[in-house]
Amino acid sequence: MHARTVVAALLLIEAGLAQPTVAPTPEPVGSPRGDTWSDYNIVNSFETGYRFRTFGGSFDQYRSTVNYGDGIRLLSSFLTINSKDGHGKLFDEIVLTTQGLGNDPYQSATLRVQKNGLYRYDMLWRLNDYYNPGLQTGGATGYHLLDTEYTTQDHDFTLFPQSNVKFFLGYSRGNQNGPALSSTQLFDSRGNEFPLFENVRRLRNEYRVGNEVKFFGVRLTWMRGWEDFKEDTGYVSGPNSGDTPSSTTHLISFQRREPYHGTSPYWRAGLFMERKYFSANGRFTYTSGRRAFALDETALGTGRFGVTSNRQVVTSGIAQRPSLTGNLTLSFFPTSKLSIVNHTAVNNLRIDGDSTFAQFDNATQSVSYLRFEFLGIRTVANETDANFQAARWLSFYGGYHYSDRLIRSIEQINVQGNILNVPSEQSNRLNSGIFGIRLKPARPLTILVNGEVGRADHPLSPIADRNYQAVSARVLYKLKNFQFSASTQANYNANSVSLSTYESHARNHGVNGSWTPRNWFSLDAGYSKLHLDTVGGIAYFASNQFIQGAQSLYISNLHAATLTARFDIRKRADVFVGYSHTQDTGDGRGGMPACNVCDPTSAAPFTPQQFVFTPAQTFPLTFRSPMARFSLRITEKIRWNVGYQYYGYNEQLFNRLNYRAHTGYSSVLWSF
Repeated sequence: MHARTVVAALLLIEAGLAQPTVAPTPEPVGSPRGDTWSDYNIVNSFETGYRFRTFGGSFDQYRSTVNYGDGIRLLSSFLTINSKDGHGKLFDEIVLTTQGLGNDPYQSATLRVQKNGLYRYDMLWRLNDYYNPGLQTGGATGYHLLDTEYTTQDHDFTLFPQSNVKFFLGYSRGNQNGPALSSTQLFDSRGNEFPLFENVRRLRNEYRVGNEVKFFGVRLTWMRGWEDFKEDTGYVSGPNSGDTPSSTTHLISFQRREPYHGTSPYWRAGLFMERKYFSANGRFTYTSGRRAFALDETALGTGRFGVTSNRQVVTSGIAQRPSLTGNLTLSFFPTSKLSIVNHTAVNNLRIDGDSTFAQFDNATQSVSYLRFEFLGIRTVANETDANFQAARWLSFYGGYHYSDRLIRSIEQINVQGNILNVPSEQSNRLNSGIFGIRLKPARPLTILVNGEVGRADHPLSPIADRNYQAVSARVLYKLKNFQFSASTQANYNANSVSLSTYESHARNHGVNGSWTPRNWFSLDAGYSKLHLDTVGGIAYFASNQFIQGAQSLYISNLHAATLTARFDIRKRADVFVGYSHTQDTGDGRGGMPACNVCDPTSAAPFTPQQFVFTPAQTFPLTFRSPMARFSLRITEKIRWNVGYQYYGYNEQLFNRLNYRAHTGYSSVLWSF
């Protein structure tokens, strides 16, 4: 994936977390204590409304980040029915909540029904209309796109939920469907990339049964489950698709079938015990996975220099994928001021079976063959932490953590008759220590400072943790109607492996505050800055040359601020206004290189090869969203609401993805 795509995704996730939506309306409606119906008490609210939207710019980018459209929908609902004496005939409690049902791209519903001492049923359903043009590369002109609908549902039934002996039944399902666009490169490493049209079909089903028993202060749980997954995505690519006048390869026909099926039956068990000076809990999981897949691909076209190419690729495999995980936590409380916790975990994952890749070139009568036989990852970790309360206002904590991860693999390669067995093994040991202090010099004030230092000897990848240290601090102040918090954190990591080097610096700073000077007015504000700079080695092809020994420097300075205010007008109407602003100022380059990519302080110019990576090394953009909502109380059980929200997205490098959108809604919030 293009580096700028990852940054954009992280930025929008951050913006989405900090940015509330104007709808649904959170104001109360109906009697707070509910109404009486027979032997039950009912509390409910329903908000039905109409959303509207106008936009300009990139509709694809709007769909990937906001995606609200026009239409009527049930914005939200809440319903509780509770037995007054806890002895209802068929049930004692029903709780139902929904959001966005009807037309929203993000919909959900939760339901709980229970009868005290007999049963409890829980259901969660979600729908996500997922559209992602962020996978497009090359300045939003690439062949990558995803437009799918993903639905999930979870059902859990508990028999005798309040007793010492419980029984569990459960079922989960996930289904992803829709069109997508990917690409494939033909007919060699320097050939053209051609679009692949996909019809995504992925389905997951899980069934489970279990039991919990309590005896003599010990709680034992177990569960048996069966999880099945299958993908039957279809791929189509038309002739001459992706060809340009300067194309070095031309596609005549292409066919691909790629089914993937698997099952993962598992066992889970847990044992929990608590005493006055001691507690212990252990968990165990074993999954006996099995996967089978096949890829049958035939491509016919004209290769580089006008040579006709006909390539056949067959990939298949059947393998066992057993996974075992166990952990044990022991906690000791020798005094009321001292606690010691030791945690040990073991994880072992294996992929053991036959997986083969075979490519036959009809034009050259050559065969390339790759066989994968084994992958094993074993990890053992132990952590010991201690917390000491020295005084009412002072406490310390610290600990030592150790982990050992062993990775082994076996591959077999056959290239032009040369057979090579390639067994490999790598072990990485990580030692780290944590420390911290808590101060409470005054009742409304709390100060926390902590840090961690870690050292690893053989990390697997360049971006993995090796020599790292992290320090953070937080201050909290709360007094009556005022609350304030400030935090700072720094994470540094330096790594060097046999193929490349990598180093990263991350610093996060933030402040948040809330103030309620009157019962009819409140104010909330927050600001955070996230700085990240990374430098790592890169190797790539450019102008038919393989470039090595270069480095890439990426710098991000992400600012996020929110401000909201709420007003209650004579207990008759409520007004809410807010503004959210997220901006990555980059490092000042703005897409026009003025220094060498390997050393920003150098006056040496960019080389033509380095210039193509400039857009991936800084990503300045702005995302802003003001909003306003007005809610009028007509009667105790009816409110009328209207709201407006603006979304503005602006990139300084690839402005083809910029957009602006005006969204709003009008609704009736009511209770029967």
